[in-house]
Amino acid sequence: AKDGSVTLSTTVENTGDRDGAEVVQLYLGFPAVAGEPPKVLKGYEKVDIKAGASEEVSFTVDAKALKIWDNVAWDWAAVTGTFDVMVGSSSRDIRLEGSFDL
Repeated sequence: AKDGSVTLSTTVENTGDRDGAEVVQLYLGFPAVAGEPPKVLKGYEKVDIKAGASEEVSFTVDAKALKIWDNVAWDWAAVTGTFDVMVGSSSRDIRLEGSFDL
């Protein structure tokens, strides 16, 4: 987006025969130069899904959430490169992976 934010969307499907709920979690992996952990939680949303139905989930990550703290400049610094995107029900249960460049 023009304000520096990024919007990411995915579809969650309930393949079971009972209504259910899921907490969809969005993790980002910053470019290696940032020195950040491999998975940084940047959003989550609980969705209720009827049996056999699907639900679109969208996350907007604002520009500041895509920056890292720079101790030398004592300010938030932009990071450029490829960001990994991981979506799942936990950091150990990733169901979808992708990437985007800044």
